[in-house]
Amino acid sequence: MSFTLPDGRSLDSKFWREGKSIIYFGFSHCPDMCPLALNQFARASLILGPLAKEFRFIFITLDPERDHPALLAGYVRQFPGKSLYALSPSNDSLHQIEGLFHVTSKKVKMQGSYTIDHSNFIYVLDEKLHQIKAYPGGISSVELANQLRVLAKSN
Repeated sequence: MSFTLPDGRSLDSKFWREGKSIIYFGFSHCPDMCPLALNQFARASLILGPLAKEFRFIFITLDPERDHPALLAGYVRQFPGKSLYALSPSNDSLHQIEGLFHVTSKKVKMQGSYTIDHSNFIYVLDEKLHQIKAYPGGISSVELANQLRVLAKSN
């Protein structure tokens, strides 16, 4: 799969093997679910303190048409996390990853623009890219941090 980082570089495949990945799928123009989930997501990384280094907190856009890498860089800076990565997939990679995680998304036209209706989950992957947990996007930052502490201790 192919992803672009906010600085325009392609993501190296070794990135995924450098720690557990905490992933949220959304888009920067989302009015409600995405900012809430990313805020909780980012705050959980702060609550974890040094333990956060064991995880990669990743936002993957479901709207690579609008969410170009530079826009995503600015978008994720709005959230308080220690290391929040923003990835823009190629269209083929987006379809692949939606299938792997059973992410649902649908472009919905509205006055001169569009929005994207999508599922709302936070996924945890191990270093071999196996999904080990999924949490609802509305999970509190404290609960998410507690759950991630348990996962970190299980190593």
